[in-house]
Amino acid sequence: MATRTKKAETKAATTTAAKAAPETKTTAQAAATPKKTTTRKTTRKAAPKLNTEVYIQFWGKEVYAKDIVSRIKDVWTNEMGKKESELLDLKVYIKPEENAAHYVINGDTMGCISL
Repeated sequence: MATRTKKAETKAATTTAAKAAPETKTTAQAAATPKKTTTRKTTRKAAPKLNTEVYIQFWGKEVYAKDIVSRIKDVWTNEMGKKESELLDLKVYIKPEENAAHYVINGDTMGCISL
């Protein structure tokens, strides 16, 4: 009977090994195939563009800030002979008591226009 038991054990071992081999294969296949992940795309509504208008009111006058900047750009291009693309930095100081707007262009060119 001892021989039968050894045969039964050998048969059981080969059956178990045969079953184990396909499991290893499927595990390797599962590792090789990438997992699909889904990402949710959200669309963000664009914020409405802010419309800004700046007016300076003094002594019964009203001056539109955009007009002052365009007049300074005209001085830069027409009187100084420079290109508008060369105007990189513009600082404007409005002085109502002098009825003038002082400006500094690109940190080195200063001037004044009347309001």
